[in-house]
Amino acid sequence: MIIRNIVNCLVILVKRKTIIICLSLAAIVLWVDYITGWFIQFPIVYILPVGIAAWHLKKSAAYTLAILLPSTRIAFHFLWNEIQILSVVFTNTLIFMATLLIYVYLIILIAHQRKELEKEVNILEGILPICASCKKIQNKDGSWEQIEGFIQRHSEADFSHSICPDCMKKLYPEYVKDMDSDS
Repeated sequence: MIIRNIVNCLVILVKRKTIIICLSLAAIVLWVDYITGWFIQFPIVYILPVGIAAWHLKKSAAYTLAILLPSTRIAFHFLWNEIQILSVVFTNTLIFMATLLIYVYLIILIAHQRKELEKEVNILEGILPICASCKKIQNKDGSWEQIEGFIQRHSEADFSHSICPDCMKKLYPEYVKDMDSDS
C-alpha cells in the first residue's frame, strides 16, 4: 500500500512537471555524452527524455527533442576537435534523428491507445459494503443506495431489469403455471 502511494505520487509529479523533467534529463544525457567524447557513443540513452515526453503526450516537446538531441551531437564533433568525415557524422545524425522521430510517433500512438482504453475501462476496486438483505451499497459518505445507481455512477455500465426463472417461480407462481400449460 505504501509503495503504491509512492508510485502514485511520482506519477502525478511526472505528469505535472513532464517538460521540466524531460529537459533536465536531456541536459544530463547531453552533458554525459559530451564528457565521454566522440569515441564512446550511447545514443540509446537519448530515448529517455524523448520517450517520457511522448508517453505523456507532449508531442511538440518530444519531436523537438528527437531533432535537437542528435543535432547537438554534431556540434560536439566540432568542440571535440576530432577529425572525422563530416558526411559520415551528418549521415549518422540523420539516421539517428529518423529513428527517434519514428520512436516518438509510435510512443504517442501507444499513449493515445492507452488513454482511450482507460476511458473505456472503469473498474470498481476494493471491498464494497453491501446489505445482505436489500443489496443496497454503502457510499463513501455512509449513505445507502441501490446497487444499480452505484454501478452506473462509478462505471459506464447500464442496467435493464428482468427476472430470473427461479425468482419468477417464487414471486409469480401463477404465471409460471400458466406458462407451463401453454407450452
